[in-house]
Amino acid sequence: MYLIPSAVIAELSTSKFASYLNKNKLLCQAQAPLNDAQNNNTKEVNKAALAKTQVFNWYSQYPIETESEQIRKQEIGQEEGGQEEVGQEDVQKAEQDVERGDEKIARGDEAYSHTLIVAATGLNFETIADILSELAIQTEWARISPNAYHLAFDKMVVNIECSVDTKVMSAAQLNEKLKQLSEAFFIDIFIKPSLSLSQKGLAVFDMDSTLIEMECIDEIAKLAGVGEAVAQVTERAMQGEIAFAESLHHRVACLKGVELDALLSIRQRLPFMPGFLTLMNELKRNDWKIAIASGGFTYFADYIKNLFDIDYATSNTLEVQDNKLTGKVLGAVIDAQAKADVLLSIAKENNIPVANTIAVGDGANDLVMMSVAGSGLAFKAKPKVQAQAANSIRFSGLEAVLYLLG
Repeated sequence: MYLIPSAVIAELSTSKFASYLNKNKLLCQAQAPLNDAQNNNTKEVNKAALAKTQVFNWYSQYPIETESEQIRKQEIGQEEGGQEEVGQEDVQKAEQDVERGDEKIARGDEAYSHTLIVAATGLNFETIADILSELAIQTEWARISPNAYHLAFDKMVVNIECSVDTKVMSAAQLNEKLKQLSEAFFIDIFIKPSLSLSQKGLAVFDMDSTLIEMECIDEIAKLAGVGEAVAQVTERAMQGEIAFAESLHHRVACLKGVELDALLSIRQRLPFMPGFLTLMNELKRNDWKIAIASGGFTYFADYIKNLFDIDYATSNTLEVQDNKLTGKVLGAVIDAQAKADVLLSIAKENNIPVANTIAVGDGANDLVMMSVAGSGLAFKAKPKVQAQAANSIRFSGLEAVLYLLG
């Protein structure tokens, strides 16, 4: 084990941080106990005051090198910016400190433990230190390690194991703080759910504005000359301002007379979300079941299912007569409760524990499905959905679902 001198931290670029973390696998970050400025204010953390008292030391758990290896590392460190190895005494002290830190994390008095996942195009020690300085870490330690998908795509992804002081920050306050940090740093920050990619699992996705970058009904409405009016109703339904089933019947009625061939022109140019294919392939590689549960239409959902060999697709069926839309929906509407029922039914059919399911969506009609799943994930979602979801993807593509599973 060795210490990265504090003076070097600021000099490590994003690329060096990435390669360092890849090589050494585990970092431990130490900070001073909470100061009075933080203890006296549970809502706002005084970052300036914290900066005066916090001491950030970064360790890497790695087999202790031989003397010749240490000398070679020291030479390389000096070539790359003056990084020096510490002596054996410091190594032993670091090991003892880590053990004491482990004890505190294991005890976890008046704290709840989490693994936070941070995903960004660029990360460095200072960014992580800034993030942690805003959180009420109870112990002196936070473990930082590469996520299973660190650098697998276009993001650096790290897991931060820590315990949060319940006297200073409740679970709700932690969620709110993570959202604020996400927006402030333009990065995605998640609380890792209890899901396992290595075990049988199920991922259920909304379709419109989740798997594809459009609302199909709005595109059809444009062909009928009522695009703006229908889009306004769609937006209100996704915001949860009006009942979904009622709004769907109203919008579909506006589509009466549209030629079925016109829908084909839309289907041929479906814009899939960034990360869609990567996510589908990785879920299949791990033998997870994949389902679409959509308030949209079978004309598009079934096409995507067949094209990408997805296991299930459930959506609404538009009535067609003489190759034209009649303005009606056949059968019961696939609304919020129906989506939740789909998830539970598929999980039961495949003997998959509901605890190992994830539901991903963007609109208010996805909230029930997200609440019954083992974990609900909002994808570039409406404010109401972001507020209620356990986690939100704001800046990454669909591949970010894997960060929570890795």
